[in-house]
Order: sequence, then C-alpha cells, then structure tokens
Amino acid sequence: MGGHRSRRVGQAIEFADYQEYLPGMDLRGLDWRVWGRSDRYVVKRFETETELPCAVVLDLSGDTGTGKAGLGGYPDLDRSKAGYAITLAATLLYWLHRHGEPVGLEVVAGTGMPFSSLPTRGGRNHLQLCFLVLASAKAGGVAGLGDALARVGERVRRRSWVAVITDGMEEPSTWLPSLSAFARRGADVRFLHLFDPGEYALDEDRPVLFYSPEGGDTLAVDPVGAREAFGEVVAEYVDEVKGGVVRFGGRYLPASTGQPLETLLRRVIRGAA
Repeated sequence: MGGHRSRRVGQAIEFADYQEYLPGMDLRGLDWRVWGRSDRYVVKRFETETELPCAVVLDLSGDTGTGKAGLGGYPDLDRSKAGYAITLAATLLYWLHRHGEPVGLEVVAGTGMPFSSLPTRGGRNHLQLCFLVLASAKAGGVAGLGDALARVGERVRRRSWVAVITDGMEEPSTWLPSLSAFARRGADVRFLHLFDPGEYALDEDRPVLFYSPEGGDTLAVDPVGAREAFGEVVAEYVDEVKGGVVRFGGRYLPASTGQPLETLLRRVIRGAA
C-alpha cells in the first residue's frame, strides 16, 4: 500500500482496524457482529504485507528545551531543540501517512501531553491524535534513554521503519546497547542525533557557568583555556554515538538545528520508501 518494496509475501492475516462501509465495497468484509450490536455497517481491514509500520521516537527531556520558550512555556519551534524536534516529528508522520503507511509515536520524557505512546495505526484520525500530542508537548524531565529505548524497542512492530530523534545527552554506554531491542525486531532505524551548533563549540570570550535543566552540578568553564580540549571531547562523544548506532544496525544522521529542515528530511526519508 505504501510506496516501497514489500519485505514479505503472502496473505493478509493481521487485523488492523474498521472502516465505515461505503457503496461498492466487498460485502464479504462486513462485520455482522458489529452491525448486530450497533446497527452500523463496518468493514474489517487487514494489514497487508506491503504496509510498512513506521514509528517516530521523540526525546523531549529537559535539555532539549534550551532556547526561547513561546506562549505558555511551549517550545519555540524555530529557536529551540525541542521545537525543531517536534516540527521534524510532525513532518515525518505526515509524509509517511500521505504515502499510505501506518504511523505511531513514542514520546520520551516531556510534559503536558494527553498520551506519550500511540501505537502504529493508519487513518487520518490517528494522525490527528499524533499531532495533538505533539502540539501539547513541552520539554521536561529526564529521558532515561537506556530503559526508555529498550521499552519502546520491544513494543515496535516487527520489520518497522523507526526514526529516533534525541540529543543523546546521557552517557552513551548506558543507552547505546538498548538499540539492540530494535535490531531484534528487525527494525530499520534512522537515528537523528539532535544538537544545537552552539553546544558543540565554546564561542564565549569570558568564563561561563554551565548547568543542565535535567539536574546535576553546575560547571564553571574558562572557554579560552578549555576550547581545544572541549573540541576533542565532542569529537570523541560523536564518534562513540555514531559507532554504537551503526554497530546495532541503525543509520546515524546528525540533526543540527542550524540545518534547514527540508535538507535533513531528504536524508532521513531516503530509503524509507
């Protein structure tokens, strides 16, 4: 049904959802039990082997909210990591839906949402529910990426296409092994490593005091003396994350908030359909 090559062949066997009966539909698909209970004509729909279940896993922990907040404390969509990530997630969900794929949404951390987990389903109503969750979300809390990714990985559908959007701002060794949960499900993972260019550079001229919205001790830094060493630490960190993602079968994609969204999207969806 989607614009991609089927990974499997055979008969449709897994129930997906109901659809209101419309004139011309095959009467063999009518669910007479539903008609008997509710006097409504609905048709059973089954997932075909050419559907590609797609899920977006979005990290909205406190550190992603750095940047100017908008009205009501919602992240500024143009000037914060959380806003960039939310826009990216919404655009991916819409694009996949338009290409006939069932979509799901898993939000790690964050506040203000009516739900944090929406299973993979098709239909316009389900897409609107995903948008409602994203529109209600605020950055906050600690992601606990190790446990969160392991939990979500066990929940995604087999042979899914998965986009993980996170800044990965936790010790990589504590959460990278959790990506194996996606590999065991045969998922095709795109790992979008979210960052603000300012986080990877020390452009300040005077001593500064760094702190994390997720807690922990503050850190006083002299940028002039630490700039060279900081660059080496960043390079080692990025290499560790990239190497871990590739080792567990994913595709690593740097997602800079300074990069035009359309440029990143072209790289993300390449090979998705």
